[in-house]
Amino acid sequence: MSKNYNPGEASPLEPAPQPVHREPQSPSGATQSQPLPVDFGYDDEHPLLKIPYSVTVAGQRYAGDSISLMQIHAQATEGGMLGNGTRHIAIINFAFESFVLSLHPEVMVISEDVQGKSVFQFTDPTGGHLPQLRYIVNSHIGGDFVSVDGMISYTGPSAPKKPKGEARGHSLMNRVRSLGVAALSVLLIVVAGSVLLQRYSTSYEMHPVFVERAGQKMRATAAGQISYLNPNAAKGEVLYSVNANTGNVLNFTMPCDCEVVVTKGISDGTTVLQTDLILTIYVNTSLIRAQTLMSIEGLNRAMNGDQVHMDLNDGRSIPVEVIASEATTAASLRGDVFVPVELVSEEGALTTKDIGKSARLRLSKGLLGL
Repeated sequence: MSKNYNPGEASPLEPAPQPVHREPQSPSGATQSQPLPVDFGYDDEHPLLKIPYSVTVAGQRYAGDSISLMQIHAQATEGGMLGNGTRHIAIINFAFESFVLSLHPEVMVISEDVQGKSVFQFTDPTGGHLPQLRYIVNSHIGGDFVSVDGMISYTGPSAPKKPKGEARGHSLMNRVRSLGVAALSVLLIVVAGSVLLQRYSTSYEMHPVFVERAGQKMRATAAGQISYLNPNAAKGEVLYSVNANTGNVLNFTMPCDCEVVVTKGISDGTTVLQTDLILTIYVNTSLIRAQTLMSIEGLNRAMNGDQVHMDLNDGRSIPVEVIASEATTAASLRGDVFVPVELVSEEGALTTKDIGKSARLRLSKGLLGL
């Protein structure tokens, strides 16, 4: 039984003819199976689709008529006949708006005529070209391809849809990530604002603060050499003498029966300059004082109401009041950048245990400079 079949058309609605196998009729021999049509593909042949494409086989160019995952139906535009049953590497080009997709499968010629109509069959339908070809075919069936003048335009989604459960999980994860980023941003803004506020409102003096016992300091009133030194002198006795460079001998008497501490490096015969500290007389051993060199700018801020704190090296912060003495005024009038000042704290804030400790002087003002 014969049946006409045009290879340029889609697969017929009726099922493809199956090979017929006849059992031997007699012991003398058996009949052979009927040969398959030359344009027959496979039992699971896919439908031929009208997708714009071009194909080149062995240097010959063809205009694509239809294509499936198994066969190519094309019309030769130039060149001769290749011969049925021959195998070649085909170059299939799908022209999109701004690029061309090329596939290079191996095909076999299963039908061709003098008018140029040819049918090619993929020798390996599951080869490396299958994923791209199957995507194009499925997109065409789904209506995602629009063809205009032989050009293909993709109108489908740019990414495959995710399952609802996965999409919901990603949405929750993105929300948590967004909240985390927002919280981190707020934290960074708060930290940056705090740093800027601290730099604007707070400053530290360069010189350290020294905590020591309060006493009467005895200094050289003229440059010269110490000729006599008696730390154990009683009240009214000569405490020390200085042979001045002018030739005069300057004697200093003990003002009270008090404790005397000689400055390190001072002894009989030591050369001193004017204002050099020779010794200190302690009238009350429980009195504590703090002194330092303060910048003119810092002194102005303290005089204008800025809060002054003494940050000790043990972690305590003690509010103090800056006291300008005659030495402060004299140094300021001389144009000194740093002037000596005394720091007075609340009673009991400093004890004898704090003697010898160092501290930093911190000045701060309110947010609005008040």
